[in-house]
Order: sequence, then structure tokens, then C-alpha cells
Amino acid sequence: MKRTVKTLLCLLLTFALLISVVLPVFAAGAAFEDGAYMSVLTASDFQDLGSKAYERFGRMLNKMKDDGLETPDSMLVGGDYTKILFDYAAPGVTQIRQQLTAVYPDADPDAVVCIQGNHDNPTASLTKTGFYDMGGYCLYVINEDDFPWQQGLRPLAEKRIKALADKMTAAFDGMIENGDLRPVIVLTHLPLHHTTRNSYADNKYASYLFNAINAAAETLDVIFLFGHQHSGDFDDYIGGSVNFIAPGETLRVPLTDKAGENAYTEETLNFTYLNCGYVGYSDNTESETSTNKLTLGVIRFTDDSFRFVKYTEDGFYAEWTVARKNPGTGKDTARTSYPALTDAAVWQAELDFFTRLFAFFRKLIALFSFAA
Repeated sequence: MKRTVKTLLCLLLTFALLISVVLPVFAAGAAFEDGAYMSVLTASDFQDLGSKAYERFGRMLNKMKDDGLETPDSMLVGGDYTKILFDYAAPGVTQIRQQLTAVYPDADPDAVVCIQGNHDNPTASLTKTGFYDMGGYCLYVINEDDFPWQQGLRPLAEKRIKALADKMTAAFDGMIENGDLRPVIVLTHLPLHHTTRNSYADNKYASYLFNAINAAAETLDVIFLFGHQHSGDFDDYIGGSVNFIAPGETLRVPLTDKAGENAYTEETLNFTYLNCGYVGYSDNTESETSTNKLTLGVIRFTDDSFRFVKYTEDGFYAEWTVARKNPGTGKDTARTSYPALTDAAVWQAELDFFTRLFAFFRKLIALFSFAA
């Protein structure tokens, strides 16, 4: 009897050991065994000293590739590429493209869409606000200049954001009237949810955009991606640096006529809402309901669902699945070329000039450091 019990215990321990070794490998690999026909990478806020954030992006991307992610079809970046260097985005945009093609040599660098954040001066490397046809999906880009931070301190912000919401409604209505039910991704730097940033007035007029998007999402499959927050205390109530709110759940949307702790209304979402994935830094603390993980995201398009997968430098971290209202739409839409997402010639000229300027300042710093 004792020998039988010992034998059973040994078998159970062996089985448990095998599960502990095999299961994580299976779980990670399974993240990309879903029959998806399209993958879109998402990331934002590459704010770190030197190239640390870009190197981190490369490591995350390699983890995804090791687990079976095929070459991504496109990449969406939600702004903020540096803390220094005159808030100039082009070197950061270039590094993102270089890291992507280093890991995936056949990736299309022109399919990397980088938008303006509040730390970015407008340059030719950044895609302008507007509606873009990406083949299998449609993209609505919203730049910092058109949906700025610190809205409560900007006299013209409300008028500008109202006008933007009207343009978005016209674009969405046009799709629906023409029977174009392809998925839509809205990419912007600022979030829509109520936040404590800038004394509760950072995105005070977000409701205008929310209403336009939510109305369209009664018919269209819409995904909203944002950056900016770095979580901090701002996003603890929705998960911190990794958050996801599905259609049918509620979102706290800021009120336009006042600011403060309770200056919001709870609205039911018709669309999917999440951040791109912060790559540079997160400044909140870990808790039972909030995380400060730095992540890279990927959206997987299958015939009947969207899968949202997040990776850290250690590998697979989290995933969510949302059923599609309009299954399969866009799957067979051929892409011959991407629209003019950047002004390539001007961008290269800017990059050449500022590269020389940065090198000059580095030499000055080195000279003064040596003299000291």
C-alpha cells in the first residue's frame, strides 16, 4: 500500500513538473495560432534616455517572433518619441522602422504609422490628422495639434475638437452609406476617459470625439488606441499601464462644463478601448488592480473576432478577444500601396539636418565635459 501511494505521488509530481515546463511554452506559442489573416503592431511613448526604449521594443518584438508571429502587416505608434533632442520625432520614427525591419526583413517600413504626441513638434515623419484607407482596415489618425493635451488651458481647444468630431462623423457616415463595413482603428495620443492629469482638464472635451466614435460603432467595428498616460495615478482605476475595455462595458467620459474628481459621466461603449502599449516608462505602482508593465501590443484579425495580445520583455503577458459585428469584412481587400502617410522627401531632409545638428551638440558637450 505504501509503495502504491509513493508511486502515485511520484507520478503526480512528474506530471506537475512536465506541465510547469510545457504549459508556458504552449501558452505563448498559442498566442499566434489563431488563424489570423492580419496583424497590426501597436506601441506608444518611446520616452527613455538614449535608445533604451527602442532596444526594448526590439526585444519585445523578438519575443513575439520567437512565439510564431509572422511579419506584421502594419504598425501604429501613438506618439512621444523622446524626452530631449528638441522634441524632434524623426530620429525616433527612424529607429522604430529600423528595429522592425531588423527583426522582420520583409516588413514594409512605409506601413509604420507614427502620429504626433504632446512631446513632438510636427515634422514630415508624422502622419497628419485624417482618414486613411489601409486595405484590410481603415485608420483615423488624430494628432496632438487637433486633440491637444491641457485642453482646459487652451481657449480654442473646444472649437477645434468639435470641428474634428464633425469631420469624423462625416467619414464614418460615408463608410456606412457606401456599405463599407471594414474595421476602423482610431489612433490618437490622448485618451477619452476621465483623468486626473492637469487638474482634471487634460482631455476636457473628449466627449465630442467619444460621441462621434460611439455613434459610428453602433454599425462599424471600431478600435480606439491611445498613449500619453504612462498610467501613473491616472489609469489605476482601469488597470494602469495595461488596460482593456470591451464593447458593452462603461467608460468615464469627462464633462465639458467643469473639471474635478466627479466631473464625468459613465457611458456604455460600442467600441473597443485600450492603450497602444507604453514602451519607454510607466510611473505607477503595482497593485492588485493595476500594473506598471511596459508592453508591445498586436491586434490579430480573424474572420469573426479581434484578438488583442500584449507582450513584455519576458514574453506573453495578456490577451483579450472581441467578437466582430461585421465578420470577415476587409479580408479580401487588396492593398496595392499605402496612402501618403508621410512626406518622405521632406522627412529625409529634416533628418539629415538634425542629425548633423545633434552631432554638433554632442561634440560640444563632450568638449565641455573634457575641459571640466
